Amino acid sequence: MRFLTIPFLLCLLFACGEREDHLLLGEWEATQVLEAGDSLKLDPTQVGFLFRPDNRYTFRSTLRYEEAGTWHYAEGFLMAQDTTRNDSPERVVAIEKLTHDSLRIRMLTEGKERWVTLLKQK
Repeated sequence: MRFLTIPFLLCLLFACGEREDHLLLGEWEATQVLEAGDSLKLDPTQVGFLFRPDNRYTFRSTLRYEEAGTWHYAEGFLMAQDTTRNDSPERVVAIEKLTHDSLRIRMLTEGKERWVTLLKQK
């Protein structure tokens, strides 16, 4: 009986131990953007991310803003470094929710808290 228990526990450990950063992979589109608790007057579908397995990302936003660079995830925080601009600081955002199909991030923008809710597209 003990020999069956060890393989079962190992399988359970590896099945339940999915790394959260893998949940980020794919294309995400915003459904809501809040600042200081109020909806911003913008089309949230203009805001989106693409996170690739090679730790590269692209980001698009309103006013045709785009950036691309490297990303990594650690302990509930997403760190992104835009490599398309010189001297771009690493941005750190808190991940408040991350599932297979939804993502909610919190950040500080111009001294105000902003929350972005996104749904996975692909």
